[in-house]
This record gives sequence, C-alpha cells and structure tokens, in this order.
Amino acid sequence: METKFSSQEAKRVLESEEGKRLIALLSENGGLQEAAAALRRGDMEKVKQTLAPALQKPEAGELLNRLGGKQVRQNGGHRG
Repeated sequence: METKFSSQEAKRVLESEEGKRLIALLSENGGLQEAAAALRRGDMEKVKQTLAPALQKPEAGELLNRLGGKQVRQNGGHRG
C-alpha cells in the first residue's frame, strides 16, 4: 500500500508524540541511519531488513496505528 504525504502532513506526524517515539524506536542501534544510507544507495531490501526488528515491536505497531488514526481524522475520514 502506498501512502503519500504532503510536507505539512509529514511534519505534523513527525512532530507528534507518537512520531517522535517511533523515530526513537527506529533510531535504536543506528537503525534509522543505516536505513537512510541504504535508501540513498537504492537498496530497498536493506532498508526493510534494517527497520524490520524495530517495526516488529508491539510498541511500534501501536504507534503506527495511532498515527494512522490521526491521519484519517486529519483527512476528514479518508486515508491517502
């Protein structure tokens, strides 16, 4: 599923408490930095592999669900 964000929407998500906590989870053990480097190289498989352990944590799932709910509310009940 592809989701597109405007820069304002991305900023709102990243500045939220949930967004900040998700970034912190993804950044543990250098994961976010390693994923960003892999993305710059165009290595999407490495990006997925690097972020997977953090994203598999129950807290990450809860944060993503809350962020997704906020996105739906911000868009008047419609996602995307």
